[in-house]
Amino acid sequence: MKRNYFSIKDFIRESLRIEDIHREPTSAEIAEAERFDALKEVQLQDLEQFVSIYQPGAKLRTQPGMNVYIGDHCPPRGGPEVLAKTCGLLQMANDRSLGAYDLHHKYESLHPFLDCNGRSGRMLWYWMMKHEQVWMRSLGFLHSWYYQSLAKGPR
Repeated sequence: MKRNYFSIKDFIRESLRIEDIHREPTSAEIAEAERFDALKEVQLQDLEQFVSIYQPGAKLRTQPGMNVYIGDHCPPRGGPEVLAKTCGLLQMANDRSLGAYDLHHKYESLHPFLDCNGRSGRMLWYWMMKHEQVWMRSLGFLHSWYYQSLAKGPR
């Protein structure tokens, strides 16, 4: 069965739509996503660079008082623990001890940045998918996420 290729531009377009941003990706956003996707390992500065392109000014929540609330979800309070947990998640991504679905779930629950967590989390998921079921990248994020959530079963 031949699968259609879901380009990185399609992925960015979908990621923006999820955020209710209805425009074409900029050339800077495409270039940054391509740079990120080509990484062998993801370091904290890579994530910060991605966020700086997609949401300039959105900082990592490393200081007390840098708290965020997302609907009924209250991520850990801002402070050094957020930095440590973010670095821990990246280490698990780099050593493949956590899959793309679980990494994305933990990343979004942590919500390490003041803004741009959805877009950076989905980019991290996309990067991880190179090391898992590559065909799912061809489906796009929402379609793949649906299948991954079914495979995980109830939490």
